[in-house]
Amino acid sequence: MTNPLIINILGYLKKQNSACSIIDLVNLCQQDFLLLIKKDVDPQIAIFQKNFFVMNALYQIQRDIKDEGFLLTIFPLEICLVPNHAAAKGTLAMRDADLAHYYLNWSNLNNITLAEVELLFSHFWQRYRAVDKVAAALTTLGVDKNIDWFGIRRAYQKKIAITHPDKGGCVADFIEIRQAYEVLSWRYHRKD
Repeated sequence: MTNPLIINILGYLKKQNSACSIIDLVNLCQQDFLLLIKKDVDPQIAIFQKNFFVMNALYQIQRDIKDEGFLLTIFPLEICLVPNHAAAKGTLAMRDADLAHYYLNWSNLNNITLAEVELLFSHFWQRYRAVDKVAAALTTLGVDKNIDWFGIRRAYQKKIAITHPDKGGCVADFIEIRQAYEVLSWRYHRKD
């Protein structure tokens, strides 16, 4: 099935001199959604369906233009169409392939329950908050986001040596540093 949003979204992406977001594209397609989404559908399902139509269009565009020397990068806050002959001919990353598979399967549009949508939204917000925790933890340890695990451990050990209560440090600072280390340990050692 061809997505009716493809023409508008592709035209918009071609005009953009910078990246756009999913929200930009949802706003662009508001008139189309009036025809595509039933009026009596639950508001949470409607939000899911809007997102689904946009993501489906993006993945159809990404698939269709890769042989034309272009690459469409798809991240929630950064969607960008760029000429890139080498990257455009490559395969999708595993994350992209999994998402593309989901969004290109039209049965996922209507075969979802309100409970499943609420679970998806819950997982999204948990991951979103986890990113905030990681940024705060990096700041607490005084390291930047490009640091490797060895650097995190070294920064943690230096901070703990200063803040440990047995060495005259503040208990609250010690706990904050330990929590930051735990957040980063969880983040750097789990599989996405």
